[in-house]
Amino acid sequence: MTVAAASSHVASSQDSPSSGASAPVRRTTPRWWADAGGLGAGVSLLIVTALWVGNGGVQQVTGGGADAVSAAGRLTGLWASDLLLLQVLLMARIPLVERAFGQDRLARWHRWTGFTSFWLMVAHVVLITVGYAGAAHANAFAELWTMIWTYPGMLLATAGTLALIMVVVTSVRAARRKLRYESWHLLHLYAYLGVGLALPHQLWTGTDFIGSPASIAYWWTLYGVSAGSVVVYRLGLPAWRNWRHRLVVSHVTPEGPGLTSVYLTGRALDRLPARAGQFFQWRFLDGPGWSRAHPTPCRPHRTGRCFASP
Repeated sequence: MTVAAASSHVASSQDSPSSGASAPVRRTTPRWWADAGGLGAGVSLLIVTALWVGNGGVQQVTGGGADAVSAAGRLTGLWASDLLLLQVLLMARIPLVERAFGQDRLARWHRWTGFTSFWLMVAHVVLITVGYAGAAHANAFAELWTMIWTYPGMLLATAGTLALIMVVVTSVRAARRKLRYESWHLLHLYAYLGVGLALPHQLWTGTDFIGSPASIAYWWTLYGVSAGSVVVYRLGLPAWRNWRHRLVVSHVTPEGPGLTSVYLTGRALDRLPARAGQFFQWRFLDGPGWSRAHPTPCRPHRTGRCFASP
């Protein structure tokens, strides 16, 4: 398989370093951004806990019995949903977040947040089922079946849960080693489907989602910000930058066995917001591995621009 390396900038006559074009000033990311981001994540968990308390969660737990089990199930479900949406935001490629933490750290947090959210979701399903079964004096498995088939949105939620289980199982290191990266990445995208399918049952039947105007405002805002960030930063922003800078292949140079350099040029590349330490991801739609992105790190240039090292 040929490994493709790319240069992010080939100077043309209109934007070469000697033309006098000035690169935009890159400001240093303030250190407090990372602290603010971590604080915001913690505050979000406190908010959902406060909403649960405001909807009678503490009273139900202290009252004991089946209601206490159901209340605990509601709390674990709230934490699971909140962490799941935070997990989406971690990998939404929001520029401010990536500059504050770095993509490697975000990927690690994304992984552990995902596993934590999954086990909280499992606890939610078990506790809610046991609590409802206790209140109805029914068998837990029969109650689960009844909930799936009769409660609004539960069929969609079940499908979403199965999608998330598949994502978690294939993300375990032992399973991931046996999968090609492209296969794992395709399966991993089903997490978005799982999140989307879980939304209706929460908004239709979840006491802590519809119990107060504050709950409705919080959850709709969090879902909207998460979905909007994915659409804007993972889809819209890359498409806009590709259109703006019009990167095209200038020439291809064989460097040696298994190594080829692909040189690109475009327009207004001095305005391309790239810094040393960041990297581009190229997909060359020809030959083996066409669906795999090739990360290429940036190196600084005296003009202030960032070049990709071949």
